[in-house]
Amino acid sequence: MKILKRLLFFLAAICLMVACSKSDGILGSDSFENTLKSGHKEPMVDLKFKPGTVYNLTGLTLYKTWTVKEGIVIQDGKYECTGTLEILEDRNFIFSFLETGPDGNGATFSGKISASGELNFKFPAPVAVLPDGTELYITDILRSHACVIDIWGPGVNERTLFVRGKFDGKRLTAEARFMALVNDSCPDLFNPTYNGIVHWIFGYDLYVN
Repeated sequence: MKILKRLLFFLAAICLMVACSKSDGILGSDSFENTLKSGHKEPMVDLKFKPGTVYNLTGLTLYKTWTVKEGIVIQDGKYECTGTLEILEDRNFIFSFLETGPDGNGATFSGKISASGELNFKFPAPVAVLPDGTELYITDILRSHACVIDIWGPGVNERTLFVRGKFDGKRLTAEARFMALVNDSCPDLFNPTYNGIVHWIFGYDLYVN
């Protein structure tokens, strides 16, 4: 009788071990249980920002200028353009655009995008180097070709323009905001012409093709 009880106890122990083993298999092993207990989650890879991804873009470049004192709009340009956004390692990126109209502007920028899609970049500094070695910055171009006497503001630093925006995988919007003191000798740029301090925006509004 004692032998029979021991045998039954032994068989029960084996059944219990098998049941635990199956349970472990269903749950995915002890490491999975430990993961649940610790609250650790495996990192998710956001495919929007996967290195090597290239987005082809179409949209508008935006140039808006209005007077500080009267609020009169003296420039409201919207120009069709194409562009690309290439995602690099560590959410760095290269953004290029080219306006499709005659004598359209174009540029290539390097920047950084956050996990939430906030992006930052600046105009190349310098934009170009003249044959005599002189470095040419975007602020120099504004001074010499856009009737700008002085330029300042949150979008201006290191003689270049800093741009902030957002990319959600479908649309890219960004702008650089600054202020400038202008004179009235630019009838082709400002309509009406103006002599005084203005708000100014360089902007981009593009969609993935």
